[in-house]
Amino acid sequence: MELIDRYVHDIGQRMPRQMRADVEAELRSLLTESVEERARAAGRPPDSALAAETLRAFGAPGEVAARYVAPQYLIGPRLFPAYRIAVTIMVSVLTAVILGLAAFGRFTFSGDLPLIGTLGRAGASFMNSVLFNLGVLTLVFALVERVRADAAHRAHGWNPAALPPVNDPDRISFLGRLLLLYVIAALVILFNVYPQWVAVVVFRGSDVQVYPLLGSGFARYLRVLNLWWALAFVLNLVVLRHGRWRRATRWAEFALEIGNAAILIVIVAGPPVFEYDVLVKLVLQIFAVVALVRAGTQLYRLLRGTTTGEPWRTGSPA
Repeated sequence: MELIDRYVHDIGQRMPRQMRADVEAELRSLLTESVEERARAAGRPPDSALAAETLRAFGAPGEVAARYVAPQYLIGPRLFPAYRIAVTIMVSVLTAVILGLAAFGRFTFSGDLPLIGTLGRAGASFMNSVLFNLGVLTLVFALVERVRADAAHRAHGWNPAALPPVNDPDRISFLGRLLLLYVIAALVILFNVYPQWVAVVVFRGSDVQVYPLLGSGFARYLRVLNLWWALAFVLNLVVLRHGRWRRATRWAEFALEIGNAAILIVIVAGPPVFEYDVLVKLVLQIFAVVALVRAGTQLYRLLRGTTTGEPWRTGSPA
């Protein structure tokens, strides 16, 4: 019937292209059978009036399409509480840092530094920082939303025996992993797009002077740093998708820790690439030692089998 064809076509236009044909065929068959059943019950041939009555009972095209397609969110209801907490943390940290710098600049200056000027510069810096970090944070959460939605779409049921124990050493902090993804994304954008922001802020009189930390030679390390950040980002996405650590991801984390330490050691042993090279490289040496200690601890636990043994799993992983 023409009315059914128009109805099915309207619904199909609201569907993703890859599922449109199947949904249209299913609806056309279902609606045609429903009209025929109403016609037999009424003892008359199928007509437009019965078709219209059937379609009204079935629902408006938008409502029907929503039954087949999940609502589209930038950040869905499952992630939004964590997103709100992350935004609160980010804004609180930026507020403390900007106000602290503004107060330091005002109270360490012996001259007459106008309060309005101080607050104005602090407000401008705060807004720029918030917009940058909010954009990066939203991008990360939107990406995780789609990764988790894809994982849920691919899952075919679940096995109750695969539930982890209450005291699971490999359980992850969901918000912590999301914040780590945000930090990695922010570092990539910062060092590749805004390297001049990697700087030391010095207050001299009424002026705020910014001294970039990165020298011209730092660019030689950027490619390998970008590779490490990309691998770390992907690893954390995989861990978030699984919802916990597994043996393979623990080994990947160990390899990344070794890579992190190696990169830091190469930078420290190389030629000067920072404006305050000795001080910055001293800090990098500490980071390298921490990375090696973490890697050693992870290797010990992996070889001892104290984590990621997953003895409760009797079915295939989700």
